Amino acid sequence: MKVLFMCTANSCRSQMAEAWAHALFPEPWEVASCGLITYPISMETQEAMAEVGIGMDGQYSKSIDQFDLDSFDRIVTLSRESGQFLPTLKDPARHLRWPVPDPMAVAGSQALVRAAFARGRDQIRTLVAALVAGSPIPPLPDE
Repeated sequence: MKVLFMCTANSCRSQMAEAWAHALFPEPWEVASCGLITYPISMETQEAMAEVGIGMDGQYSKSIDQFDLDSFDRIVTLSRESGQFLPTLKDPARHLRWPVPDPMAVAGSQALVRAAFARGRDQIRTLVAALVAGSPIPPLPDE
């Protein structure tokens, strides 16, 4: 299985998904992540993953233009924008939409921001675990 996780800037949600996949995908599954645009991986993203013992060494922001989308078995879009602007695939059934609220959009106290990143991290883990198990994509909890 070869999976591509995609979000808007490849700085948070898709990077979290890539990190979870490195930890949870069985051999010989492959994973990559990308964004419609690129922006460096945020420190808050790295800290949220480190809280659960997942490192992000070797990960970096990548553009959708770097990939042959039709070479992936599954493409999971994690933002509404990436789902809307994903180019047409030869087999559209390979596209899974799972828009996770963007932790980067949360403003406020450090505790509030940290909680948003933890919530996104945990929601994305649920998605990655469902992919591994071959389970249906669970609905996002109501915010």
